[in-house]
Amino acid sequence: MNQAQAVSNRIITDQEVDRALHFLINNAKEIGNAKARMVRAGHMLKHIEALEYKLSNATNMEGRKADARTSEKYLAAIEEDAIAAGEYETLKALREAAELKIESWRSEQATYRSMKL
Repeated sequence: MNQAQAVSNRIITDQEVDRALHFLINNAKEIGNAKARMVRAGHMLKHIEALEYKLSNATNMEGRKADARTSEKYLAAIEEDAIAAGEYETLKALREAAELKIESWRSEQATYRSMKL
């Protein structure tokens, strides 16, 4: 295989690697913010449950817990927790995909360099 054929058979192009690198650089803060939102949402879920537990008129612990977990505020907190976790996991998966693309490119480049020798 000559060099021209090797270049045309590349799996990952230089442009794709460039986009992957820019994604990693440009989205680092967004990924951090998504993680912070996810952590806050998880803690708010517990906080809302505790507040709703205290507001319950039930006379036993199980009744108070059931009241807390069926309140609208608790359900909204569950939804926010799920959305935050989903956004974070999406960004995390995109970051991992970009990293894998770059690693594949590096491996491919090493293979082509060894073919030149």
